[in-house]
Amino acid sequence: MKDLLKIYSRYIGITWIIVVFLVIVNLSGLMVFGIYHMTGNFNMFPRGILGMEALVEEESAGESFVMTEKIEEYLRGRDFIFLMVLDDQGDVVYSWNKPKELKEHYTLGEVAAFTRWYLEDYPVKVLRTKKGLLVAGREKNSVWKYSVEIAENSMKDAIAYMQIFVALNFAVMLLVAFFLGYRYYKSLRPLSEGIGALSENRKTHLAEKGAASSLAAQINRTSDVLESQRNALEKRDTARTEWIAGVSHDIRTPLSMIMGYADELERSVYLDEEERAKAAVIRSQSLKIRQLIEDLNLTSKLEYHMQPLRVHAFYPASLLRQLAAEVINEEPGEQYELIPDIEPELEGFEIKGDERLISRAVRNLLNNSIRHNPAGCRIYLTARRKEEGVLIRVKDDGKGIGDEIVRCLMEEKEGGEESLSGGAFRKREKEKPHIMGLRIVKQIVLAHKGVFEIQEEGYCVSMWFPSSVS
Repeated sequence: MKDLLKIYSRYIGITWIIVVFLVIVNLSGLMVFGIYHMTGNFNMFPRGILGMEALVEEESAGESFVMTEKIEEYLRGRDFIFLMVLDDQGDVVYSWNKPKELKEHYTLGEVAAFTRWYLEDYPVKVLRTKKGLLVAGREKNSVWKYSVEIAENSMKDAIAYMQIFVALNFAVMLLVAFFLGYRYYKSLRPLSEGIGALSENRKTHLAEKGAASSLAAQINRTSDVLESQRNALEKRDTARTEWIAGVSHDIRTPLSMIMGYADELERSVYLDEEERAKAAVIRSQSLKIRQLIEDLNLTSKLEYHMQPLRVHAFYPASLLRQLAAEVINEEPGEQYELIPDIEPELEGFEIKGDERLISRAVRNLLNNSIRHNPAGCRIYLTARRKEEGVLIRVKDDGKGIGDEIVRCLMEEKEGGEESLSGGAFRKREKEKPHIMGLRIVKQIVLAHKGVFEIQEEGYCVSMWFPSSVS
């Protein structure tokens, strides 16, 4: 939803950028057009002869008007083709290039008329000076003149009208922007929901209509493919788990018989020492096979969430002391030293979880320290209360966990192994070291919604279990 709002905001922003850009372009074009026509070959707003008053006073010394080259250049530069000077009685006292159809005398009414409009279709400009009334004219049909009258009250209200006009335009543009943005948001919302469903591994089906119909169709096809693959994987995983469980069950009886006969042979007085030693090896190796089968069955069930947690309340401090005592009583050898360290605050602290599985996780770590350090080591078993839960750490000063084992273990997904199939899976399995025991520990922690970490460069394994499994 946040992504859609971001797209929505971006769409509105782009719309406003386009609007502002168009306004700037239009205003710039209007200004360029105006400047061009005001400074080009002809004038959009023709210039008058106001500057002639000072020029005439400068060029004409006496009371009569005198045409000089400077005045003539001034008139031609403003596209005037003739000039007349009228006295107070309306008589033409001087003329320059005056057309033949123009008179030598004009009445007061005629002067008032051509001052406002035209003189025999010639557009003229009039200027009163001390030398007389100057009348300068341009070519016919060169200037369009129209009288505009606006009430003064209307002019005073022009600013208010302009503000209202701008506000209305702003409101219209805003409504258009939000309308277009909402339509865009509405068309993309189903796509966002569909993609969200795919990311959560849920089936989805979108209506294939509108501008985004092709995208909706692609999402539907992707959903169908993923659903088909999910069903196939579930069938494969179920078959594999059932096969492992079946094999484990079928092997249990003959393996028990092998272990029983090996135990009898090991105790038999009719066999010599070498033969009894061989029987002992058969029994110990059979025990390892049984343990491996149990580990394989357990990790398979944990991987596909087929191992139900038998949740009940128990005291982790008591459990850890019991496990430490069992390991010491098994007499692993004088070269091993187990040092339990359970903080007093943990006494009487109760958590809810599968005590059997948690015990299995701790026991696996203790056995790993003994099994992989035949020369002996010190093993530290510590427990602390932390963040409404218990933090259990198993550490030794032996050779630690190898970097390759740590990498393989941490690369695995929380639910189990990465999705590999066929030759790729078999190749990966050949490359990976044996991590069954640690994998079970990690799976047990994650099944309890806890945190599993390998710390101190492989010398310490940390497990945090919450006080209650939700």
